[in-house]
Amino acid sequence: MKRSKLALAFAAISLLIAAFGNVAMADERQAHAPLKGDGANLKLIKNIPLGTCGPLKSGAGTDHENIEYGDKTYAFATSRCSLAEGGGVYVIDVTDPPRAHIVARIPCVVSQGDIQVTYNKVLLIGHDSAGGPEACTGLGVTGFITVDVSNPLKPKVLGHATGDGAHNMTAHPTKPLVYVSNSALVPGGSSHIQIWSIKNPAKPELLNSVRSLPHAPHDISFNKKGTMAVTAAISHFDIFDTSDPVNPTLLYESQCPGCSITHDAKFTPDDKHILIGDEGGGGGPYACPGGAFYVYDFSTPPVPVLTGIYEPAEFIVNHDSEAAASCTSHVFEISRDSTKVAMSWYSLGTRYLDISAAIGVTVGGTRDPEGMKECGWFHPEGGVTWSSKFSTDEKYITSNDEDRGFDVFKITDTECAG
Repeated sequence: MKRSKLALAFAAISLLIAAFGNVAMADERQAHAPLKGDGANLKLIKNIPLGTCGPLKSGAGTDHENIEYGDKTYAFATSRCSLAEGGGVYVIDVTDPPRAHIVARIPCVVSQGDIQVTYNKVLLIGHDSAGGPEACTGLGVTGFITVDVSNPLKPKVLGHATGDGAHNMTAHPTKPLVYVSNSALVPGGSSHIQIWSIKNPAKPELLNSVRSLPHAPHDISFNKKGTMAVTAAISHFDIFDTSDPVNPTLLYESQCPGCSITHDAKFTPDDKHILIGDEGGGGGPYACPGGAFYVYDFSTPPVPVLTGIYEPAEFIVNHDSEAAASCTSHVFEISRDSTKVAMSWYSLGTRYLDISAAIGVTVGGTRDPEGMKECGWFHPEGGVTWSSKFSTDEKYITSNDEDRGFDVFKITDTECAG
């Protein structure tokens, strides 16, 4: 039975009221959110709950991205709470980090909720399991949602790509193309990369499907020009020539030593190195300090050369939850000068690393080929940190936490920063 236009309009208004009501509710709770934990050289200055679900009633955060709009910076952060509990994708003004605050919420609740923002300000929200009534996609479908965020204060849902489960997505840096990673754990027919056009973001179009054997990628990243891509494909990592981005060509395949689940792989901004994270245990219980983080020299493409391996030098063992917690590297970001990394480590919180030695950058000394320095860390009480990213002139790090919601850290380190 078709619903009347009046009924549809009423439903839309009700949804908007609910969205703004939850924004106000989250703002009200900000003053009462806990600022507890242990750390060094990262000072927790702000916590913003993203909903009322979870053990701390502070939301169920997953991925986020910090995007500059002129002299403003906004974070787009996912919460997997139900709509009634304040779930969806939040837009947070982090221009003045100590006064970070929610400015909008996109009322779409999906599984995982990987976030990408394209070069022309289209927000992509990935979901890798069948959508429910709150998913903005229709019942029982997977794929990614497209949202116009040219005005971040007034996001507008545009359309949806119905296809593979989008565990992660990667927007091409210069073209209206999206690579979808379904992260299929079982080798088989779904071991591929889907390539979509979002030239019309309201109606994404599937252009190609590229095999990735034996496992589909968990994540994919492009170099600065978009002419090469590296995939973290669970049992291996691949390097593709993407000069023709709709028809990529496999150049190289390998695996990082000791990797359990090759999870995330990125080129440094100068394209001279590749960084790869191992998600030991796939986010389930895993002994600390957990899956390692690897640095490869990429000065002679397409063959990368391992130059450094990192696991946290410090890890907390005096918290009761630690024994059964996930404890491994997860979502990370690289500084613009390619020498620093902000990384989430699940139950070990956020880590701040200097990788200068591993990439051959030296200041008044000899290069240590295995060396990476831990410049700072924060282990939030009751937290399971999903994603950590640089923000606001890279003087701050933000994180989105499965139990705490959105945290803002000030980098107080002077030795590494200097």
